[in-house]
Amino acid sequence: MTYSTATIDRAQTGLANGLVTGACIMTPVGEIPVGCLSVGDRIITRSGIRALRAVHCTVLPVAQLVCISASALGVEMPAEDLHVLPNQGIHIRDWRSMALKGVPQAVFSARDLADGEYIRLETVVGACLYSLEFENTEVIYANGVEVTCPHSGYRLPR
Repeated sequence: MTYSTATIDRAQTGLANGLVTGACIMTPVGEIPVGCLSVGDRIITRSGIRALRAVHCTVLPVAQLVCISASALGVEMPAEDLHVLPNQGIHIRDWRSMALKGVPQAVFSARDLADGEYIRLETVVGACLYSLEFENTEVIYANGVEVTCPHSGYRLPR
């Protein structure tokens, strides 16, 4: 696992996606807290079971995050409040996608879904943020919400 420390400025510009400690990720053996995952762990994605290629942990002394309240996106979606970076991609497959983009499913940044009440910006002190990398871009399940994990640029050895 890679660890680093960043300020709120770097969090706004240098990190595109990430889940805060406590988010539970769906695996073949059940939900596992993101902080307990390591390289090689198998994760359930929309495209099947995929192995983690890298896990990066960044400690943010102060961070502007989006809090998605429990059940804000549907029944138990998320199962518990979920904190993510504002640019974290959230995959939506319901009336919200039709209303906002005119398509049955789309990826939205968490910030674009904010309504100020059930999905809102919050300043969090001492956030530990995890970014998960796979061989290809994947959609995983965090607290029951479909979130994107962009392609890591990983290349298999030849």
